[in-house]
Amino acid sequence: MTTSANVVEYTITNIKTKKIGRFRKHLLCKFPEYSDLLIYEPLNEHEITPWGYDEEEELWEGETQNLEEYLRYYIPLNKKIREYYETKRL
Repeated sequence: MTTSANVVEYTITNIKTKKIGRFRKHLLCKFPEYSDLLIYEPLNEHEITPWGYDEEEELWEGETQNLEEYLRYYIPLNKKIREYYETKRL
């Protein structure tokens, strides 16, 4: 049985703090990939805020980060993100 504790929701905002999208990641599934967040161009003008519910169904919210910096973590883990950053350097 899965619980909402296995799901992380993400709110995507632009620099002007206008909510423009959401991303939902089930931690036990491969898809969707974090590379799906590459649609929010330019990345450095967007922010991402993780949030969800823990095992006791209590709401938690993570720290807001710049989307470009957030996705850098996934460079070694995701081929599409790695290719995106490699082409961006050119």
